Amino acid sequence: MKRRLVMFPILVSASMSAWAGEAPEYDRPGIGFSTSTVGKGVFVWEQGLPDGSRDRSDGVTTTAWTADTLLRLGLSATTELQLGADTWGGLRVRGAGIRERDTGSGDGSVALKWAPAMQGEQFSLAFKGGATLPWGRAPLGDGCHDYDLGVTMAWGLPADTSLALYADRQWGDNGSGWLFSPSYGFPLGESASAYVEGGYGTGAQYMRAAGAGVTWMATPRLQLDASFLRGLDNETIDWQGGVGLALYFD
Repeated sequence: MKRRLVMFPILVSASMSAWAGEAPEYDRPGIGFSTSTVGKGVFVWEQGLPDGSRDRSDGVTTTAWTADTLLRLGLSATTELQLGADTWGGLRVRGAGIRERDTGSGDGSVALKWAPAMQGEQFSLAFKGGATLPWGRAPLGDGCHDYDLGVTMAWGLPADTSLALYADRQWGDNGSGWLFSPSYGFPLGESASAYVEGGYGTGAQYMRAAGAGVTWMATPRLQLDASFLRGLDNETIDWQGGVGLALYFD
């Protein structure tokens, strides 16, 4: 059987929004997260509209979607607090005599992100540690306590392109596992950018996937995005992705 994706808002972008103008680098879309914090006193709202997944295994099709919310508050120049929640979602299961449908709210998350000041402009990194808040109702919430610690490293390349490497370690009630993701970002113009990425996970974070995404700065503060991931083996969810927005206030 393929593993069902547990959608944590804690896992978001590796797409380096260097073309955001005044806006900070947003953490959505994508597997990893950006290598900067939002800045002291800055508030950022990132929202899935929605994000979802679709998988078919043993004659059963499972479709899930969630309007996942991530709120980021800058505590200092290098540190931010992140609060996430699957504010509303749905799950539909069809096939092999099964016909189920559920809607409601899912679990939440809390995390601290730290991006140390670097002397050079070509290399940056950030660390993030967090935990789930299991307040969701089953089957959209699983009632489990899980923790993770991640790091993203990024290198600026010629022609406004970038390379990022993301690694995350998870442990807790759902088990333990590693998740790794390389990504390559490139501009599509002055206000748009795109990226390609891969995902390789073990244990509780099992994944073999590849995908891409695009972002567009509709205004100097508002980013719109679309992305997808394609599972590459029978144990990974067939399709994941979604559309969303990110907006900052200072």
